[in-house]
Amino acid sequence: MKTQKNKKELLFAFLIGAILIACIGCDVSSWKNLTVVSEGYQDRFSYQGVLERTYAYNGEYQVELYTQEDSDERVKLLQVYYPAELRTSKKKYPLVLMANGTGVRASKYGAIFRHLASWGFIVVGNEDEWTWDGKSISKSLDIILKANSDSSSIFYQKVDTANVGLTGHSQGGMCVYTAASLFENSRLYRALCTQSGTATMLVDSLGKAFLKDIKAPMLLMGGCGDFDAKALCKLDELQKSYECIGSEHRVMGRIKATDHGDILPRGDAYMTAWMCYWLCGDREAGKCFVGEDAEIIRNKDWQDVKRDKL
Repeated sequence: MKTQKNKKELLFAFLIGAILIACIGCDVSSWKNLTVVSEGYQDRFSYQGVLERTYAYNGEYQVELYTQEDSDERVKLLQVYYPAELRTSKKKYPLVLMANGTGVRASKYGAIFRHLASWGFIVVGNEDEWTWDGKSISKSLDIILKANSDSSSIFYQKVDTANVGLTGHSQGGMCVYTAASLFENSRLYRALCTQSGTATMLVDSLGKAFLKDIKAPMLLMGGCGDFDAKALCKLDELQKSYECIGSEHRVMGRIKATDHGDILPRGDAYMTAWMCYWLCGDREAGKCFVGEDAEIIRNKDWQDVKRDKL
């Protein structure tokens, strides 16, 4: 890993500060929403965008789950959702890793993983409840890449290593920043999405160079409810992260009438479209973000939308 000891200590201080803020401003019932995302979660929301609604629901692929225990105390159990046809197909599939929020494990929101996999992705998660530093996600990426080179694995030569994405919610959103910049395998990411994750204190502590190392296209989203708007993902903090990242192609926006606990399932539609566009070359998905008539700009459920080179 490319970090030095003092950087690790500053990152840890950042995490503790964020958690304290969260505890002060958190509605307990909202926080509990982070623990489970049930099947059919899409039906809880109304979607103003036609494309947003399309990518909110499942794609054409049937999905299966593969699990693998790991000796790493934070990874614990690697969980891989993948298109069922992978077992017999000769195709390669784009890869997306998902970083968990505070106190959450991948096993708690399999519906989100299955949804993304139904659009043709291999989707990887783990059981780490403290993902902020990027270590467990970096390790998980190495594990699936090793499987891609192992002739005995069902994923042998099935991973499209040229198209790797990373997304995360809450503390997992913070993980997107660290995992995409501080590790040897950080260079492999081609699409990023952070959901209610802020890097403001990272910028203040480590300087802009930290986020300038992030080069992959990034979608940054947050909510307008009290917890996000007043505590964890304030507009000025989201804006600062947006301005400091080194990505040429980037989008930021906030979802109206939506707070921290619902950003993961509610923002899942545009996260999926973002990955489909950058990792699969899906031009229809690109219409959500690209051009003067991009849907996210016209979407009445979204505000504070900014874009760069799209």
